[in-house]
Amino acid sequence: MQYAPEPTEDQLAAVADAIAPGGSVRFGHRILGGLGCTMDVLLVTERGATGSKGEFKVVLRRRGSWSRDDNIDAAHTELEVLQLLRSESVPVPEPLWLDDDGVFAEPATLIEFIDGAPLLSPEDPIDYTTQMAQMLVRLHDVSLDSGLRRKLRDYNALERSLLADVDAPENVAGHHLGARLWAEQRAESRKIVPEDGKEGDFVHGDYWPGNTLWQGQKLVAVVDFEEIGIGDPVMDVAAAVVNYRFESWRDAERNFLEVYRGETGRQLDSFRFWALRELRRPMPDVARWLPSFQQIGSGSVMTVEKLRAAHADLILELLQ
Repeated sequence: MQYAPEPTEDQLAAVADAIAPGGSVRFGHRILGGLGCTMDVLLVTERGATGSKGEFKVVLRRRGSWSRDDNIDAAHTELEVLQLLRSESVPVPEPLWLDDDGVFAEPATLIEFIDGAPLLSPEDPIDYTTQMAQMLVRLHDVSLDSGLRRKLRDYNALERSLLADVDAPENVAGHHLGARLWAEQRAESRKIVPEDGKEGDFVHGDYWPGNTLWQGQKLVAVVDFEEIGIGDPVMDVAAAVVNYRFESWRDAERNFLEVYRGETGRQLDSFRFWALRELRRPMPDVARWLPSFQQIGSGSVMTVEKLRAAHADLILELLQ
């Protein structure tokens, strides 16, 4: 991903005027590894009525060009979803500010900074995946009104439209296993009947370990909601499991599926379909996912060669 430049002094001053009048905002550090947004931690100093000062952190999120190409209202919609999730006691960052005035060249928002970090090397993978599954159940239980539903991607409809083409798109065809995966996913789509998009559930769209925050062994928040949508909730289940497979956590993977299945009653018949879709996402080269793996713990030992090999192995496993 091409990151946005660091905020200028004028931009930081405009942020201060918006969220801390009379105070100041300065650049803290950049959060690396994200693929959809440039994320910077800003330090906000407030000045109280008595002249006393207090400092807190916020996260500035600036979306790439995909935001305008895919959904011109992506920033506003994400904040609206965060407000909804918080109203239903789902642990997500508090939305703080939407850049309606064009302070930044990119669609920009400010959200609460939550003290925590992704955890990819848990002491107890079974407890870890239990918490991950239970959190996903909470997300999928969120009810959307018709107005918000219309603003979100319809992943079921998107997949139906895309897979109607016999020929794989250029990015998929550019991978040596892409044509086989494409043909298999098209065949799999004929075995399942995805829920109609209008009746689909709320989905995170990118539910993997890197988009969760932990304090020790406790899951404290879910983050990065730029790919939110509606559709088959099994899409989120498959995204999580595929990423567990990069770590070869087979016992923990089974636990995740058992917990989710047990708490929702879903049979997950469409799992293979969505797992193929998840492995298709980084094509033609999974190397673009490497920075994300390297930022969240054990992935620091991941190399391009290992990641490409693991990706190919997982595709071949599903193609059997």
